[in-house]
Amino acid sequence: MQLTMTTDYALRCLLYLAGKEGVSSSPEIGKAVGINNIFVQKVLRVLRDAGFVSSLKGGTGGYWLAKKPEEIVLLDIILLFEKTMKINRCLEAEGCCERYETCPMHVYYAEVQETLEGYFGQATLQDVINHGKIKRKEMIDDAKEKACDRKNSM
Repeated sequence: MQLTMTTDYALRCLLYLAGKEGVSSSPEIGKAVGINNIFVQKVLRVLRDAGFVSSLKGGTGGYWLAKKPEEIVLLDIILLFEKTMKINRCLEAEGCCERYETCPMHVYYAEVQETLEGYFGQATLQDVINHGKIKRKEMIDDAKEKACDRKNSM
């Protein structure tokens, strides 16, 4: 399974808005996440219609999160933009594969699918933000430690 770019952009737009105070215009959001204004508007429209962002038209208008980052579950965003998130066709509607009742791979895929959906179903936008902060701090700490090691070895 590979998420589409649209899903990735939607998540990036939400992360951008989560880190901003007030209203952000679609050109501002598009520039920040690296997509053109027309496409960002399409993504934001879907997010708005689903209740994840709010918007205001006009010269001082723009977009903002309609929910707190800890209330936005990643699986909800993924399912909003993905036609399927199944890792294999055999997990789609019954009848897709005639062997699903006896196939050991089907059982294995189903367990992997359940784990994947459980992971995304528990993770929120805030979890992603927190994870990023922790990883950045670890990278900075590692870089400082390596710099000290190089300095001490001279």
